[in-house]
Amino acid sequence: MPIKKGISSWGEQVSWKDIIGIIAGSIIVVIAIQSILIPAKVLTGGVTGIAIVLQFITGIDVWVWFILLNIPIFLAGYKFVSRRFVFYSLFATLLQTVLLGIMPPIDLNLDNLLLAAIFGGALNGLGSGIILRYKASSGGMDIIAVIVKRIWGYSIGQTFFIGNLVVLALSLAVFNLELALFSAISIYVFSKTLDAVEAGPNVTRTAMIISEQAEAIAYAIMNDLGRGCTYIPAEGAYSGRQRKIILVTVGKTQLPRLKEIVFQIDSEAFIIINETIEAFGKGFSPSNVDF
Repeated sequence: MPIKKGISSWGEQVSWKDIIGIIAGSIIVVIAIQSILIPAKVLTGGVTGIAIVLQFITGIDVWVWFILLNIPIFLAGYKFVSRRFVFYSLFATLLQTVLLGIMPPIDLNLDNLLLAAIFGGALNGLGSGIILRYKASSGGMDIIAVIVKRIWGYSIGQTFFIGNLVVLALSLAVFNLELALFSAISIYVFSKTLDAVEAGPNVTRTAMIISEQAEAIAYAIMNDLGRGCTYIPAEGAYSGRQRKIILVTVGKTQLPRLKEIVFQIDSEAFIIINETIEAFGKGFSPSNVDF
């Protein structure tokens, strides 16, 4: 059900489904921070990781630093992303701030640092990925990562991993090398989990096929796999011959059948296959999904 009052004028639909998803993701993030990462003194990534470091340095609660560090980043998000994204992210950040202040840690009896780093990073990545899938963020590095993705196309997990090198450098000022290395494991698991959840289970593959039998291959793909194809005109650099390159995007499970179709028709075909993080349009994600 759309929430219309005061927000519909933005031209960006806000729904209860998104709000519920953001709440669920925020609860998971807070459980990961309060019950696993802080007790183990293992850092998470981004602004939350910096806030944890500052808590250990100053003694001021993590939620205070969490909200103070996010103020300038939200201003950037408002300018470069969208008002709905900022509204959602502000809601998620305030909710997590409140939960960090009032939610007691859950005693998980997780004394193994390696397990704490892996499980804490995975749980935090799961919660953050859910929040991102519902067009919001947890503030901080999330907003920076979304801006980078929009402008330069780097995945959110990649931006997190690079930015978190700074967090690990800061951790050396507070923790010993061993804890910093466990934090690196946690951040790596967090980045990979976030990318997997944010992209969803429908990560696709895009293939470029060069063959003398382009028409026959394209016909077989369209009829057997039910996927559309696009011809790209090309010219051989050495031979100077004109030819067609077939461009096709398929589901991950369709890839083996695609290769089988191509090589049954032309055993000399040349195929380039790339992982496609997102595909919008007919047969894939709806084109209205955006922050």
